Amino acid sequence: MSYMELFDKDVMEEEFSSTELLHVLSDKTSFPIDTERKVFRKKEQIAIENEVHDYIYFIQSGICGVWKNEHINNFIGENDIIGFNEILGNEPSFTSVIALTDIITWRFSKEQVMSKLMYSQEGAFYLYQYMKLVNANLLQKQTLQTEETKKQLLLTLTYLGQQYGEENQHHIILPKIFTKKIISNYLGMTRQHMTYLCKDFESNGIFETDTNQFILNKDNITISY
Repeated sequence: MSYMELFDKDVMEEEFSSTELLHVLSDKTSFPIDTERKVFRKKEQIAIENEVHDYIYFIQSGICGVWKNEHINNFIGENDIIGFNEILGNEPSFTSVIALTDIITWRFSKEQVMSKLMYSQEGAFYLYQYMKLVNANLLQKQTLQTEETKKQLLLTLTYLGQQYGEENQHHIILPKIFTKKIISNYLGMTRQHMTYLCKDFESNGIFETDTNQFILNKDNITISY
């Protein structure tokens, strides 16, 4: 890679993505390190807040909740990494990570990962790109919190549905794990207010009436904005 390419945003995102990092770490031809396929069942803890963990995990399938002080502050899934935030000093985990569905991961030793990244000329750029992505996600959530609660809820459900659910010509369908309890916790919203907003969306045709799952009517989402 040329020096000038390192200043190209698109090149950085492509060349130093989590997918590319997994490929580099799995490569046995240069500085081979141990790789293990690890499966976690629904509700199983993968990381525990304030505890030191010796491994990082690359999620291949499934969805996790990221918790801090019993408050869920993020959702992560395919191609996301667990434990990479604390890799430099192997510090205690800032958050807990709990499987919301069954999870399939690739597990690596933090110590071996750091050794391989330091062995590579471009290893530091993977750390830089990952932290840049984390900061962007934090900024996105902070921006969302400036919106009024009705718009917060609709934007959040639309994003989660597009990221983790199914989408067809008329609907965005969220996985059933995204319950009213989990979403209200994530948004810092009372269950009563959440229920009120959901009923309002149903009456205006934005939500399909389904007590077990969020189904958004795409034709009416833009109207509510």
